[in-house]
Amino acid sequence: MTIIACLGVVVLLGVGLLSLNPIVWFHPPPVGLSGAVRTLGWESGGRFAGFPLTPGGLLGLSVPSDAGRVATERGVRLARAEAVLLTGDTELPAALGVRLSALAEENSLLRARFGIVTQWNIVWPGMGSVLLSGSENLWPPLRDGLWSALRGRGLRPTAVRYALSPLPGREAAGFALGTGAFAEAAGAFREEFSPVDASAGDFTGRRQLQFTLE
Repeated sequence: MTIIACLGVVVLLGVGLLSLNPIVWFHPPPVGLSGAVRTLGWESGGRFAGFPLTPGGLLGLSVPSDAGRVATERGVRLARAEAVLLTGDTELPAALGVRLSALAEENSLLRARFGIVTQWNIVWPGMGSVLLSGSENLWPPLRDGLWSALRGRGLRPTAVRYALSPLPGREAAGFALGTGAFAEAAGAFREEFSPVDASAGDFTGRRQLQFTLE
């Protein structure tokens, strides 16, 4: 019992040190948006292939979703593809979003980097499309979830909403390309994550994509 108690204390201290890591003070803030901000949202639970957006998935430890035999390949284990219906903007119709993500090579729990690199292709039927490129650091919800787990409440991020910052050293998220009505579009975007009780520990949760068009 003494050994188990000592291990528990070590784990507690380790999680505490990770959570209080002062290096986060030097991380970039969420992307600032100016002008008319548009918001598109989607819910978790949709179909995807590749790693799940969970701590195990983001650490490359979880088995990818069933995508056939190719799912065992390392490239797929480190990537994620999903298609979602994006709704919520009052001036634009619903859009189809294809989101391609990859585990960031610079991920490190000791440096509070726990993120993914993301490419969005968003299509408004009959209007055009935009290609967005960026990254997101999921360290804040992971940190809060770890504290929650230590209190015996499960891995549940405690904030109502997290505006996700880009990974340190990565360029700010922005527009890479536009077609049709968006051929000349430029701007910036960021993603927000809201935890959902029914899928605690899943960092897809309820998501929003906020962007500006210039």
